[in-house]
Amino acid sequence: MGQYDRERSPAGPVLQVLAEAGRFVCGILGLVVMTFLAALVGGSGVALLGWTALLVPIGVVGGALAGNAAQSAARNRLVAMPAEPARAVIPAYGLRRYGRWERFYEACARSVATYHEVVATVPHGAGRNWLANIGTTLDAELAEALRLAQLGESLEPDELTTPGETVYKVLERLRSAMSSFAETTERAAAIALDLRHDSNFVQVRAQLDTLAEQVPQLRATGL
Repeated sequence: MGQYDRERSPAGPVLQVLAEAGRFVCGILGLVVMTFLAALVGGSGVALLGWTALLVPIGVVGGALAGNAAQSAARNRLVAMPAEPARAVIPAYGLRRYGRWERFYEACARSVATYHEVVATVPHGAGRNWLANIGTTLDAELAEALRLAQLGESLEPDELTTPGETVYKVLERLRSAMSSFAETTERAAAIALDLRHDSNFVQVRAQLDTLAEQVPQLRATGL
């Protein structure tokens, strides 16, 4: 928005008005003040008209000049002000906002994000590498979950559309995937508690094998 962004500026309304229309506002103020002064000095009749003709142009021109200076100063002040942080943009994923397909996918995505946060807390070593490899598989399965959600969205573009058999299949797979993602993340957190710096990898190998088997298998099922 030109020199400054009104929506992101922390300035108050007076500064905003001066920056946008300071010359006009001050010109109007000069008009009002000088009209009032002419009425006080001239009284009524011809004298009032004379004083009005003399003072009003002075008020308008003088106010506009003062407003021009105020407008320039206000704009410089706004430019110097730190802008408020931009609002975070929520990914749309190509899905209808707040629809059930987006809700299913976002639940899966939250679980995967939490999984990676859990892995980041594990000390470096064989156990962490194993968990990281499973995380790569989860990322691929999450991409498939998004594809399925987008497929379901395309088959059910609005709430008035009667769901077909394929829609129910997609829903069932996403429900199952949502539970698997959550359970995988929960089990990974439990394993992370045992994977300390002095942990014996062999002792948790069985748990890691079970974790790998628990990962959603969306890509292995055709749809």
